[in-house]
Amino acid sequence: MLPPIQQRREEIIEELVEVIVPSGKIQHTTKILGDLFFRERQEPTALGHGVAVPHVRTIHARDVTIGFGRTSHPVDWGAHDGIPIDLFFIMVTPKYDDKVYNKLWRKFASILILETTRERLRQAEEPGEILRIMREIE
Repeated sequence: MLPPIQQRREEIIEELVEVIVPSGKIQHTTKILGDLFFRERQEPTALGHGVAVPHVRTIHARDVTIGFGRTSHPVDWGAHDGIPIDLFFIMVTPKYDDKVYNKLWRKFASILILETTRERLRQAEEPGEILRIMREIE
């Protein structure tokens, strides 16, 4: 039996995977989940300031795939700053794509730094707004 915090993390990761499956870029959902759970157990993927990015490089991804989710009930994710998480990005990339993977990490770091960006993500009402916010961060 998993500790409650780990069980909740995995439930959220399952929900986030459901967001990216329709992209058609995931070869084996169950294997992707296993890879993400293993990665999360190694070290929680909370970046701080209420943001977590469960991520994995895996042979089960056809291409870079990113999804977004948020909750009105922040979750303890084991963040170093102790702030519960309400903004979630999921990132699944092929094992071979280090350049894109590293570029995306810089973008997530920008989100972490800018309080105004995090607040805009919290207030966005439509998926298109999330995409616009992400595109503005270059």
